[in-house]
Amino acid sequence: MARRARFVLVLMVVLVAVVGRAEPEADPEPSVQTVSVPPATPSPTEPLAFDEATVERFFTAVKSQLRCGYPMFGIPSLVPLKLSYTLKTSFDLLSLKKINIVASNFTVHGLNDFGWDPARTRFTRTSATVPLSFPNVTAFALTSLNGANGTSFVELRNVSIRLDAQYEEKDDLLYVTDLSGAILVEDAKVKIASLFPKSAKLSKIWNKAIGKSLPILVELFNGGKLKIEYLSRLLSGAKFYAMNTINNALNSHSLSFDRLVESMVKFADGTADSLQCDEAAAAAGADQIVGWLRA
Repeated sequence: MARRARFVLVLMVVLVAVVGRAEPEADPEPSVQTVSVPPATPSPTEPLAFDEATVERFFTAVKSQLRCGYPMFGIPSLVPLKLSYTLKTSFDLLSLKKINIVASNFTVHGLNDFGWDPARTRFTRTSATVPLSFPNVTAFALTSLNGANGTSFVELRNVSIRLDAQYEEKDDLLYVTDLSGAILVEDAKVKIASLFPKSAKLSKIWNKAIGKSLPILVELFNGGKLKIEYLSRLLSGAKFYAMNTINNALNSHSLSFDRLVESMVKFADGTADSLQCDEAAAAAGADQIVGWLRA
């Protein structure tokens, strides 16, 4: 500030000297005043420019952190995600056969292998849209169908997910107000163990048919043309859990929009030894998710 003040003072002295030495003109031109207009405040809904390389580094850091999870926020390791949750349900297979299913000890692979699309990514001060693509997400579980036990899996290929977030600032803190999105599955492979215990051939045929129909069912569900009450409740609960976890994190670190951006840039520039790993806390995070699933 002192240097700037000296500069302004010197500049004023020079101007006075020049004006004092200048000879007056016969018909001086009227003085013209220049008014500087401050730049307008960006609209909250105006798309913000972002550096693709920085966002890419951020997602690379996220993939590394997923191995440890986010223990401070109750998120377990997602590489792979292991849940000691037991699901019990039943359905009629084309009114031909009633199937009672018990599934437990879920393991999900592939959650840390994803890409993003810069061309379709959009950030504003009140919303964000981020498209992600997963080449392969596979879930395994121990299953019991009508008393016949085995290991079943669902393999989803070329999964596209669009994440939409709405947020706002209040009292210099950022809050997520809504989360939504859509999912598309290009192809799927399903193996339900002991679907037809007495016929391996029939089990293979039906598993293949279920796998082929799964992408269509996902699309119908996204469009609201297929109602699955249990899945709707599950997604509604997942939304609540995610919003609560995110807002707790934002509040814990007193983050506004600008401070969040600064933190994300710092996180993107982190190193391997800066990862937050705590196996006990990560296990507790898995228990929290299981508790939410049971609720």
